[in-house]
Amino acid sequence: MKTKIQVVFALLLVLTLALYPIPTFAGAPIRHGSDVGATGNADAWNLFGPTKFLPNSNFTKISYEYLCPGQNVAAANADETNAGGCTGGVYLLLIQVQSTRTADFVLAVQDLVGFNFVEDVNEPDSSTVGVVQCDTSNTVGLCTTLGSGSASQFPNLTFAHAKNNSSVSITIPPLPAYPAGTGTQGQGLTIFIQTTQTSAVPIAVPKIVGG
Repeated sequence: MKTKIQVVFALLLVLTLALYPIPTFAGAPIRHGSDVGATGNADAWNLFGPTKFLPNSNFTKISYEYLCPGQNVAAANADETNAGGCTGGVYLLLIQVQSTRTADFVLAVQDLVGFNFVEDVNEPDSSTVGVVQCDTSNTVGLCTTLGSGSASQFPNLTFAHAKNNSSVSITIPPLPAYPAGTGTQGQGLTIFIQTTQTSAVPIAVPKIVGG
């Protein structure tokens, strides 16, 4: 009986590690792609994107995507009043970064509306800033696939915010060559910022500068 229990526990552990790879990281809350939803119900949570990469500076380019973390895309839930947005006004902005910088650089996300800075590595689902790691259940949302060597972990990011929570700046060290993901997961460092608007629409789209 004891042996059977050990076998079952080992199988559950293997399954857990397959769905949620254990990263080595420093200081940033980590969410996983499937925390928002799965590939099969992307119409309920994927509001917009991902976009193609565009230059943000001579060294850095970004792609971004808007998600409804409550799986409440208005158009998928017959919410005509808030069509084009997330019912309830909670938005998850994903920013994927590729850079050739060889020194620390800063990205600033400005003109935020409904932002409250929360950074807790022990409570990533409650945090409003952090990073996103890929898993196998969601191949639609942008995320970071960890690899080997320096790419086996997330960089030591520093998040800072304005006193009125209208902006967030992220200090990013030189990035390793992260492997490409599956589907539209993309490739690069993926950062999340979550906001809660009083009114779901119109959507307040922030400005992303720096790099």
